[in-house]
Amino acid sequence: LEGDLYLPGKPGKHVVVLMVHGGGWASRDRNDMTSISEKLSRHGYAVLNVSYRFAPAHTYPAQLLDLRQALHWLAVNADRYDLDVDRINVWGYSSGGHLGALLASYDFAQTDSVGAYPALPRIRAVVAGGTPADLRKYSRSPVVMRFLGGARDELPELYAEASPISHVSADDPPVFLYHGKLDLMVTVDQATDYYAALRANGVEAELYVNPWLGHLAMFVLGGDAETEAIDFLNRKNSPTLVGGVL
Repeated sequence: LEGDLYLPGKPGKHVVVLMVHGGGWASRDRNDMTSISEKLSRHGYAVLNVSYRFAPAHTYPAQLLDLRQALHWLAVNADRYDLDVDRINVWGYSSGGHLGALLASYDFAQTDSVGAYPALPRIRAVVAGGTPADLRKYSRSPVVMRFLGGARDELPELYAEASPISHVSADDPPVFLYHGKLDLMVTVDQATDYYAALRANGVEAELYVNPWLGHLAMFVLGGDAETEAIDFLNRKNSPTLVGGVL
């Protein structure tokens, strides 16, 4: 597995964003997230834009484990690159948003199915766009079946375990969700239901819905959402702002 590390041109400890691309857990690559990674770097963030293993050759939880490995890499290399391990955030879109949200809320200590890992840094805040937060809504989606290894009726417990909405608890980090209202691939109720679950559990959450965009257009044309998401990260990481830049 590989990743691209973007470092801002400023001294001191860098707030970090772990960047996760989409592609139905089975395609695309981290180059899709180059633009937003560069934008975040210009705003003073260090960004690790990562690759992960693909379904169907590698089904869940392989992708989640890969993100845990990326967290481990950040912790091990924190001193080398002046990374602030107390302020590591995650940003993803589509299946990348799903994985990022799941990483932030998953209680690894209580679950054996994802393997044993040492204690790693907690996620400070989450930005998730176009996120399928409840996989239980997909009974026989070829994309989800490829990711989980079967249909919902065959694997009901796995569909629940792999859904970020199933892991929401009061100690989750703040979450910024953005979504296109015209999204037919990942319908907007995925965002509104997840937002409601977060708020019901006392988790700080914000929801940005664009009324005119679908799934791909929200990713390509979501500049306003990205601006609000960066403002959200700035506030949640409590940085000292100088001229609008970390």
